[in-house]
Amino acid sequence: MRAKLFVLLMLSVLSAAALLGAACSSDNNNSASDQPAAEGQGTVTGPNSPGGLVPNFLMTFQGTQYRLVQVLQADQTDGSAFTQVGQASQSDAPGDPTVYTRQDDDGAVYTFLAGTGSGADAQPGIWYRWEPAQ
Repeated sequence: MRAKLFVLLMLSVLSAAALLGAACSSDNNNSASDQPAAEGQGTVTGPNSPGGLVPNFLMTFQGTQYRLVQVLQADQTDGSAFTQVGQASQSDAPGDPTVYTRQDDDGAVYTFLAGTGSGADAQPGIWYRWEPAQ
């Protein structure tokens, strides 16, 4: 009887390990960030944000509607590459509605959210990258 219980226990452990391994492996070697984002959300890229999701924020600037596509940490981004070009007439995202362009990035516009706090509790500022909504 003990031998049967031991064999059943070992089979259960091996089955659980096989199921766990299958669940943790990715299909066709694609990472989660290679998968399409859920409707209403976009993929975040940039420093400290690989594979995350961006809220479905929209902004209107000079009569064109833009969708938030990327979030960049300001302390890891060259701020001198940005040029102020105007004000958004509408934006769902928090932060200043001032709109910027970035050197060598045609078609996209940016807005800025200032950082908060100091010391260990400090939150860095962030740049929002917007592209025309399709």
